[in-house]
Amino acid sequence: MPYSVSGTTFLVGYEGNPYVITTRHGLNPEHLGPICIFPSDTSHQFLPLKDVFFVPRDNFSEDFVELALIAVDTARIAHIDVAQATLIDLSLACGNWEGQESDFVILGFPEEGAFFDFDDQTLHANRVAFHARYVGRSCIPYHHEIEVNEPHTLTSFSGFSGSPVFTWSKSLNSAPTAVLCGMVIRGSSSSGKMHFLDSSILLDALKVKRTLEAK
Repeated sequence: MPYSVSGTTFLVGYEGNPYVITTRHGLNPEHLGPICIFPSDTSHQFLPLKDVFFVPRDNFSEDFVELALIAVDTARIAHIDVAQATLIDLSLACGNWEGQESDFVILGFPEEGAFFDFDDQTLHANRVAFHARYVGRSCIPYHHEIEVNEPHTLTSFSGFSGSPVFTWSKSLNSAPTAVLCGMVIRGSSSSGKMHFLDSSILLDALKVKRTLEAK
């Protein structure tokens, strides 16, 4: 079976259940093929996946529905790597981040330099962390723009779609805490800018999925 490396995913916990969040265009849910998602950068185990939730494009503009949620099949978790996977607890990580003056951080796996070695059956991919500054709201509702601070050598930002975007929430007399701002949907290496979908939309989508699961 041929393999390819495409996009970034991240794991979240919501109402006691684990989910994988990524972009819709990276997953292509209308023509979904086999996908392999690892619980960590060092694990060789696959997450057991159950079903995917996405909004049909006919209902909204393309940018507005650029996310897909995949339920993890907890009944099929058999390996300790999977059982001990670190989740972003959305009840703690989401909050009011606009107006923060601290750095923003993007964590993703660029496609540049990533490949599958068929001789030794090894996937090679490097996680990259970018520090960025907030540019402002996009012309599209619930979309924001950030600009990478440091120089980079990537010719493309392909692969960063689906990356989580974090900043630091600061208050008097308490340590800074990480806040999930949203998920990258696209970017341009020439401009150094990325657009991301607000975390409130991720939460709304998870609420809908949980409602459907309860039926």
